[in-house]
Order: sequence, then structure tokens, then C-alpha cells
Amino acid sequence: MKKYILSIFCIICLLSSINVYGQTLFEKGMQEFKEENYEEALQYFLEARTLEPKSSTVAFYLGLTYKLTENYKAAVPYLRDAVTFTPRVKEALVELIDALYQTDNLKEAKEWIEVGEKEEIQPARIQFLKGLILSKEGKYMEAVTAFEKAKSIDPSMAQAAEFQIAGALTKEGKLKEAQKRFKSTITLDPTTDMATYAKDYEKMIAEKIERERPWRFSIGLNYKYDSNVVAKGTGPIADAISGSEDSAINLSMRIGYTFPFSFKTPYNLSFQYSLFAEKYFPKQYERADGTIGNLNEYNNMSNVFSLIPGYNFEKWSLSFPMTYIYNSLQGDKGNSFLGEPTTWWNTTRYMEQYGITPTARFMVTKNSVGEVSFGIAQKRYFETLLHPEPFTSDENRNATMMNSSLGWTYFFKEGKGIFGLKYTYGKEEADGRNWSIDYENRFNMTFLYPLYDFIKKPIKFLASADIAFTQYKFDNAFFDTKRRNDTYYLSGGFIYEGFMDDLVKGKNKEGFVYELFKNTDLVAQYTYIRDRCNIKIYDYKRELITVGFEYKF
Repeated sequence: MKKYILSIFCIICLLSSINVYGQTLFEKGMQEFKEENYEEALQYFLEARTLEPKSSTVAFYLGLTYKLTENYKAAVPYLRDAVTFTPRVKEALVELIDALYQTDNLKEAKEWIEVGEKEEIQPARIQFLKGLILSKEGKYMEAVTAFEKAKSIDPSMAQAAEFQIAGALTKEGKLKEAQKRFKSTITLDPTTDMATYAKDYEKMIAEKIERERPWRFSIGLNYKYDSNVVAKGTGPIADAISGSEDSAINLSMRIGYTFPFSFKTPYNLSFQYSLFAEKYFPKQYERADGTIGNLNEYNNMSNVFSLIPGYNFEKWSLSFPMTYIYNSLQGDKGNSFLGEPTTWWNTTRYMEQYGITPTARFMVTKNSVGEVSFGIAQKRYFETLLHPEPFTSDENRNATMMNSSLGWTYFFKEGKGIFGLKYTYGKEEADGRNWSIDYENRFNMTFLYPLYDFIKKPIKFLASADIAFTQYKFDNAFFDTKRRNDTYYLSGGFIYEGFMDDLVKGKNKEGFVYELFKNTDLVAQYTYIRDRCNIKIYDYKRELITVGFEYKF
């Protein structure tokens, strides 16, 4: 009798554990699940699972609860049971595929994708998940096809699909197409979190496209006031020179090309060409010998060609800039400089220089870069009717130049501000004794500071200082002493970035603002040069004031 009563009591306790106030453990779990109390729901579902181990429904919600708490590994076996037990829970298939994707079990995920495609279970979500899996496998264009199918089946998935397509195209390297897709994501519904993310990504893509443009061009035009065009020195000889100040118009142009593989591999290669032409206004001056000259004689042009191969290591880079420079000087050709296009190249040629400067750059801190270089170059002066050979071999300036340098650059204000220091040691072995340099110690400082915080305008302050102490090797043949120059270059100015932005603005057919002159900078600069020399004819002062603009595209 006692055994019978005890058995009845155990049955009552068991029934009470299954049905609490008319609810089963599963129903209690569902109540908590609907209220998003997933931790409580999980406990009820686990207890229900022990009572109904073959229930596909219990397995489904148990796996789904684990998935919602981001425990994807624990969710997989229960979701797998939900799609294999009878009756199968079709909704569990996409959840299983997603959990397998999250745990990088891509092989099994693809097997279940095939099942879903064959049985046409939630086809839009199946294609979306297929796209995610293909993207993770690096099959980006196949992923794009899957995402396109997903949004064509279910238009409500268009924004999510566009966002994923943009990501896949970015990884494929099709940045301009990716940018359009991010813009499309924003347009579909600007109020969503996804649209906010898309704006950030679109901005990053735009910056990346700008950084990785293979071609770069710039053109500048400046007015320059020069207080001492002829570098008039001091002493009796220099005193005979008069009228040495003048104004000039400067034209500059740069063309650069970076080979596309440079943005995708450690190897890099770029080519650059720059042109600088300077034309003084017609003005007469008196030479030291009493003859009358024209400051147009100092019109000059410089062509610089550079080829820069290099390699980027993990924390440092190595490059080998090779440079060729061709300089023209008008001389006594008068106002006809460049007026004879078939002959000016040869008749006005003045000097050429070519060399190589192996350079290593490395990270010093998070915001600073160090640089070490060694260079060797050959300089040769042409002999033409306008520029005949030196009247004495001691004045032959053809030379071999060698230099080594050590530099450090610090970036601040999110990279828009720069502070740099550089030291260079050089020497020059010239054919003429008067121009051989025993050694030169050069110190350089550059400072660029954005003034946005103070004046709310895109203006930068630029300052630089360059100081060189140069000791010549031999006694000068004319002055019977070793020449020494202490040269100081001090410069300061302002750069107004995009000063023409407000002149031409509009919207293209997609509704996005364009600015025709957004890359045009206005530049104003003052430079003071003081060359102290123990030979008076080479001792001079010079002031330069420059105002102009540069357009970059």
C-alpha cells in the first residue's frame, strides 16, 4: 500500500513539472521567448527537450534561442535536428544555414543551400545567405549574382542586398561600382542604420578611390616679386650692378602616374614629370662691366623626369628614385625666349642633371615616420652660343654630387598637419677648382598647420627654414681664399584650399553635388634669403613674394 501511494505521488510530481497551471514546459518557454527573455526561455526549452528528445519543434526553438543569444555553435545541432526529425520544420533550414555560416562551417552550409534551392524554401533568404557564403569564400562576383537574385525575389530585401553587393565589389577592387551601390543603399531608405553605415563606407570608398587614382595632374600660375634677380652681392664689383629687382610670372605643371599594381601588391612603381617656367618682365639693368642687359636673360625653364620603383615591407619601405633634370636659361636671347620653337631647346639649354637616391622609410611612432637616404648625381653644363664654355678651367661647374640624409616627420590634426626635420650631408667634386665643395651641412624644417579651429576656413599656415653651411675645397683662383657660404632660407605663407568652391556648384543626374573647382588652392608666400659669404661678390640678400593658384585634378 505504501509503495502504491509513493508511486502516485511521483506521477503527480512529474505531471506537475510538465503542466504548470495548465502550461507545459515548452509553452512556458514560448511565453518567455515571445517576451524576449531568452535566458529564461532557454531553461524551459532544455527541460522540454529532455522530455521530448525527438520533437523537431522543441529542437527548432531551442536552436533558435541559442542563435538569438549569439551562441551559434550550440545552436547548430538543435537546428540540424529540426530539419531532419519528423515532421521537419522548414523555417529551421535558413536558421541552420546562417548558424553554419557564422561558425565558418561553409561546406555543410552549402549542402543545405542546395536542399533549400531544390525545395524552394524561403528562396530570397536562401539566395541572400548563399551570397554571404560566397563572399566569405572570396567568390565575390558569384556572391553579387546571388544577392541580385535575392532582391529580385523579394524587393523588401533590396537595401540589405545592395549593401552586401557594395561590400563584395569593394573586395573585388571595383571601387567605383561599389561606391554607386553604397549610394543606392542610402537612397532606398536614408533613415535606417544600414543607410548610416553605407554613408560611412561610401566616404571611405571615395577617399580610397582618390588615393588610388593612377593619374594625377596639377597646374599653377603665380606672380612673383624678386628683389634681387641677379643675386647681386656686395663690394666694389657688385656696386656697379643696378636695377636688379623685377617681377615675374611663373607657370608650373605636374603629371604623375602610379602603376595600378602598386595599390594591391608590395611592389610599387610611379612616374612623374614636372615643368617650371619663369618669365621676368622686360627691364634693363646695368652689368658690372658697364654694359646694359635685360632681366629677361634670367627667364628659365626646368623639366624634371622621375621614375620611382619601390617595395613595401611590413613596417618599412624602400624606394629608388631616379631623376633627370633639364634646365634652360634664356641668356642674351632677349624677348624671343620660346619664340623659336624649332631651336630654343638647343640654343637655350643650360644644365642637365641625373642621379639616383635610394631611400628607406620606417614608422618611428604611430604618427611619425623616419627616413634615411643616400644619393649620387651627375651635373653637366652645356656649351652653346648663348652659354659658352667657361673662360677658365677653374670655373668649370660640371660635377659629381653625393649626399646622405636623415629625416623625421610627425603628422597631427588627423594627418592634415605636418612637422618635419631633416639633416643632409653633401659634397661636390667639380671639374673646376672654384666649384668643388669639400662638405655641406644642411638643416631643414617644415611646418604645416591647419587653421580651421581658429577661423573656420580651409586655410593652412606653411613655414619652412633651410640652413646650409658650405665649405669649398680649394682656394678660389681669383680671390686666393677658400670660399665659405652660410645660406639661410626662411619662408612663410598661407594656403587657401578650394578657394573657388562656391563659384560653380550643381547636381548631377543622380542628385549628388559636384564642385568644378574644389581642388583649386590659393597660395601666398614670402621668402627671405640671406647668403653670407667670405667672398663679397657671392654675399647677397634676396626677398621673394609669391601669389598664385594651383589646380589639381
